[in-house]
Amino acid sequence: MKDILSPSLIASLTSLVISVITLYQFFKNQRFQQQQFNKTLDRRLTTKLLDLRLEHYPKAFEITDSVFKEKGGNFDPAKIKNTVEELIEWKKGVINLVISSEALTSFYVLRDAAMKSPANNGTYSSEQVEKISVGTKDFRKQLRRDLGILFREEKLRRST
Repeated sequence: MKDILSPSLIASLTSLVISVITLYQFFKNQRFQQQQFNKTLDRRLTTKLLDLRLEHYPKAFEITDSVFKEKGGNFDPAKIKNTVEELIEWKKGVINLVISSEALTSFYVLRDAAMKSPANNGTYSSEQVEKISVGTKDFRKQLRRDLGILFREEKLRRST
């Protein structure tokens, strides 16, 4: 009886060990496939986001190109007012969905600085000029950073 039990016991234990190893491999493979699916989904969403930004961000660069210091180191209040109105109009719609929080914050800083009335009889004070100038540069920098998002992801992917 003992001779019959030993081979069957060894076979059942071997079968059990192989089943456990197979189950482990199955879950490991399933986890890997889920990670790959999530990466692919993230890539698609990032690509769509980048496409929308590439479609709409150039308009903001065109608008902010009109913000420059004139002779005497000041801004033309009429141009600044027009620029702010165009930027506010630009931000409506799809932009609210695709703009990053950093770019949105810099947009608000620029908008608030540019919406203030000129301090000195129709000309901006040096502090106002500085705020508008810095706000414009920062806003454009944040927009460029938003467009570089795909490059950073690719760089991260290659380093891992």
